[in-house]
Amino acid sequence: MPKLVHPNTTVSTSRFLEALQGINHTGRPPIWMMRQAGRYLPEYRAIRDEAARHHNGFLTMIQTPELATEVTLQPIRRFGMDAAILFSDILVTASALGCPVRFVEKKGPVFDTPIRSPEALAALRPASDAVPHLQYVMDAIRMLKGVLDVPLIGFAGAPFTVASYMIEGGSSPTLSHIKRMQYNQPDVLHGLLSQLTDVTIAYLKQQVDAGVDALQLFDTWTNHLSVYDAQQLCFPYIQQIITAMNAYTSIPIIVFCKNTGVLWPDLVATGPTAISIDWGCDAVHMRACIPDTLALQGNVDPFLLYADPETIEKRVTRLLNDLGHLPNYIVNLGHGIMPDIPVAHVQTLVNTVKAWGS
Repeated sequence: MPKLVHPNTTVSTSRFLEALQGINHTGRPPIWMMRQAGRYLPEYRAIRDEAARHHNGFLTMIQTPELATEVTLQPIRRFGMDAAILFSDILVTASALGCPVRFVEKKGPVFDTPIRSPEALAALRPASDAVPHLQYVMDAIRMLKGVLDVPLIGFAGAPFTVASYMIEGGSSPTLSHIKRMQYNQPDVLHGLLSQLTDVTIAYLKQQVDAGVDALQLFDTWTNHLSVYDAQQLCFPYIQQIITAMNAYTSIPIIVFCKNTGVLWPDLVATGPTAISIDWGCDAVHMRACIPDTLALQGNVDPFLLYADPETIEKRVTRLLNDLGHLPNYIVNLGHGIMPDIPVAHVQTLVNTVKAWGS
């Protein structure tokens, strides 16, 4: 596999970027975690509590570059992760399009005016007018690149997952509104997915220009769909984004969705640099299925971190013995870290990876 060029990074050597290129021969795989900057850290909660004095504390943290920078740095300082992921949220693109979101404690995101009609879709901003509303993200990226000594991952929500929140009005266990729209208002649904695709491409390009070293797309709610429906509603739009970004930059792109064990052929076809797998599939089987030109990331069950340290070490070591020797594997959770995970258990995970092979 030819070596990729990463013009943004100021890091002289990086396990993470080398693993994405398939050339990591440092003796152990890199590690980072989805949601590694977040509620399980006491230093994060201190900032959140201060921000809560504002009308919408979580949005205040995201939209204040100094706070977003500090939160992004916290797990790097504490654990020495091999990559940092920008502290933000996948729903900032929805807000930029003119569909405001607020975050409610113990409930999550809420859209008071969900998109359920042609008129609501028509009222959204075009992508070209939406991206300037995300300047705070670019400011945070530039701040982080001035202080980080590990690569910085930028990200966005994939169109289907972001659309699901915009249509449902928030989190939903069934996605009944978006499924109803799929059959009764397909033009509205695909119009929204197309608009989200356009704004996501523009948003990711701005992140590249601001200095990120890698990108990740999150399509979390694919597990609610049949394979056929995912092929209609998810992967064509992901492929548009990846194709556009590959034409724009050599920066690697990771794609994550749930139900990887079933959907991996469609993920491969979208053309990413790496596929991040959930914990519901066998990592060795996935490595055998997925072309070795693509890096593989993830598979650690996030609920494993509720276990005692000895169990964590044993289970993670088993995964490392299976995949850790590969030059293109990245240790990560199969989804984001839970907010009530003990910090010491995260430290055990990181220590186990860093000690392996030494």
